[in-house]
Amino acid sequence: MPVGKIIELVGTSTRGFEDAINEAVKRSSKTVKNIRGVDVVGQKALVKDGKVV
Repeated sequence: MPVGKIIELVGTSTRGFEDAINEAVKRSSKTVKNIRGVDVVGQKALVKDGKVV
């Protein structure tokens, strides 16, 4: 019987969302084998003076 594992990762980056995702997967790949997919649940951004910073 196949078994799957779901883990929650949090990634951050000053360069963008894609970089944050890549860094989270890269770091978790050191201890978790055979990562096959990522489901991005949410994204947040800081706003200052009406602009995303």
